[in-house]
Amino acid sequence: MNPNCGCGGQLTAPAPDNRPGLAALVYRAGNHFTFLETMKTRLRDRPALRGLSKRDGADFSIALLDGWAMVADVLSFYQERIANEGYLRTATERRSILELARLIGYELRPGVASSVYLAYTIETDRSKPKPAPTFTEIPAGSRAQSIPGPGELPQAFETTALMKASDGWNNLRVRKTRPHRLTANDTQLYFKGITTNLKPGDRLLFDFGDPKARSAPPKHTVVVRLILTVEPDSEKDRTRVTLNSLTNSPKEAQVAPIPPVTLLKLTTRTQVLTG
Repeated sequence: MNPNCGCGGQLTAPAPDNRPGLAALVYRAGNHFTFLETMKTRLRDRPALRGLSKRDGADFSIALLDGWAMVADVLSFYQERIANEGYLRTATERRSILELARLIGYELRPGVASSVYLAYTIETDRSKPKPAPTFTEIPAGSRAQSIPGPGELPQAFETTALMKASDGWNNLRVRKTRPHRLTANDTQLYFKGITTNLKPGDRLLFDFGDPKARSAPPKHTVVVRLILTVEPDSEKDRTRVTLNSLTNSPKEAQVAPIPPVTLLKLTTRTQVLTG
């Protein structure tokens, strides 16, 4: 090492000068070698230490300088990494990008996970002569994975809540009908089957009273309606019947006289669809 090199015994790197457009910044003040050699050179600048002429790494004084050179090397390395995270082009950490965006008032939107409906098939317990129903619970966080098609990747999903399951629910079908509460003002109703023996012009008697009531005299809400159309539906095994509009209120209809013989034509018992 030449003490007359004109560098004043300074071997650490000069101030970094990075041109624009770089993918990474150079910001280290030096490395282990330059730090150690700089400290060895400066030993000559201290009159009290000029008698220390050994430069062997086994010497305690030189070993101490070597340890400090390692500390400076680590600090300068992370200083350079922190400097790179301060610029959008050179940042590599997601948190750095987030904080840089916040400087201009921009907040990243939270991630949105995809959702899917899962259908579980539960095995039946066949260990007994008569298979017993199986009831179980599917805990939250249970993993499910899709079967990928050509050129696709499998997608993984997890349940978000505890679910109860049973083998009796494996083949649940979509409910196509719902219970219907008949009222005196209904203009249409459905009968089960297509052989109801009804035709337009027939009259129907609706009795909304309780036949088991023991009040004297019994109060019944009796409504007589005229059939306008009869439309059998063989595919759904039902018959749609359209009735005339009710002109009298239920209170007035309850004292209506019993209709003529045409009403007594309904001697065949029919079942009205209620579900």
